[in-house]
Amino acid sequence: MKDRFIPSNFSFIIFTKSNTMKSILFSLSLLIGSFSFAQANNDVEESMNIDIPMMDATASSVTYNVRGVYQIKDANCNPSDFKSLRFPGGTDAYIKALKEKLQQNVNWNTYTINGLFFVKMDITKDGVLSKVEAGPKVANSEPFLKDLKDAATKVNKTWIPAKCNGNPIDSKAILKIDFSSMTYDNAFN
Repeated sequence: MKDRFIPSNFSFIIFTKSNTMKSILFSLSLLIGSFSFAQANNDVEESMNIDIPMMDATASSVTYNVRGVYQIKDANCNPSDFKSLRFPGGTDAYIKALKEKLQQNVNWNTYTINGLFFVKMDITKDGVLSKVEAGPKVANSEPFLKDLKDAATKVNKTWIPAKCNGNPIDSKAILKIDFSSMTYDNAFN
């Protein structure tokens, strides 16, 4: 038998190929394991997000100043013969009653209001409030204006009507209210 020549580094080559294969298999198994763990982790996060309600941590503070109730001039009556409409107990009694109705009927946390608003009121010759308008109309103001009109309507006492030459007449009045809001975030309190 002839001796074969086997290079001395032959065993090293076989050994290196074996380690490379093991290394590739090990890396591949780690990669597959990482993907499966990442998918399971993502599923857990998604299920947690579904059940957690988000809370609004903002609050709003509204202050207002009722400037008064003003009679709108009647062009058909001579000013010397005209007597303005009155609320039983006077303007202060009306403003007090209106403020109570505003506190009862308006959710102030839902509004951020700044500026001068008005309520126009038509009062019949019998002293009954017949029509109420509120304004000015600005973007997203409809719900607030509705609440403002409702509060003015709920002050339901009969007015002492305006008079011309001693006779009761239909009249119009305007109520001016100056609003100021401050909104703040209390999420970190």
